[in-house]
Amino acid sequence: MAVDGSPWLSLAQEFSEAAAGPFWLGTALALAASLACFVMAFLWLRKARLIEDTPTSRIRSAAQGYVELEGLAHLLPGPDIVSPLTGTRCCWWRYRVQKRERQWIDGRRQDRWRTIESATSDDLFMLADQTGDCVVDPAGAKVYPSLQRRWRGHGRRPLHVPEKTPWLQFGDYRYEEALIGAGDPVHALGWFRTQSGTPTFDESADLTALLREWKRDQATLLERFDADGDGRIDLQEWEAARRAALEQVRRAHVEHAVDPDVHVLCRPRDRRPFVLSTLPQEQLARRYRLGAFGLLICSLISGTCGTFALTARGLM
Repeated sequence: MAVDGSPWLSLAQEFSEAAAGPFWLGTALALAASLACFVMAFLWLRKARLIEDTPTSRIRSAAQGYVELEGLAHLLPGPDIVSPLTGTRCCWWRYRVQKRERQWIDGRRQDRWRTIESATSDDLFMLADQTGDCVVDPAGAKVYPSLQRRWRGHGRRPLHVPEKTPWLQFGDYRYEEALIGAGDPVHALGWFRTQSGTPTFDESADLTALLREWKRDQATLLERFDADGDGRIDLQEWEAARRAALEQVRRAHVEHAVDPDVHVLCRPRDRRPFVLSTLPQEQLARRYRLGAFGLLICSLISGTCGTFALTARGLM
């Protein structure tokens, strides 16, 4: 009901006459939401600027530290990475399974979805550009996948897998899956480091460890170095065993010394964002800017509501 024909005066009157407890709770929540949205908007805008201002590096010539890379996702040699939900071969996955629970309250049915299973991949994969490749450790990354789908079914595991989210869905189980596929373009921001392929070797320690290992297998040791067949290793035969072990250690060192350097991209040591995105750089930055704009609007609305309530109460 309006006062003096103005709905704003009516609302102000309701605020001025409201009980102290609900009034202060609502006002505090509005002002806190305004502040939180403002801070979040600032952080999102900062991420957009960071994405735009960080130059894209080539893997072969990238500096150690925080970098931006672009390339194609590939699997590392070894077992495939497979999504546990659908068995899809990919480079990265995330999934969630929810079950619908029905409750009857005051004669009305209410449904809620309870998460019964969820997981995110932390398997390493490779990012490659025209100059080289880099191992990506996705743990802790904000990921924008190339495929996201949600569908429903009748069991804990889906009987069918749609190519994308279907329009019509039925069933008491809801599945969500996000994937980065092999060959997908990836825009990455993170901490870049190079592990040298020429490690330092301790020849004496490695020789001692190898001889100790040989001594555990006396039968093989006697077979190889008991030249006179008397069933024991004398000093001359032990020296021959030592020379053979030293040759084996040095040969192993040479083989490892020619291993190439390994580049790794992982979560930064500071609070700078770690992003793995299949979206192009411009689109990703625009998404953060639009999000920041929406948060600023929410901050303005919440702050206006809180200020209006305090003004109506005569406190401002």
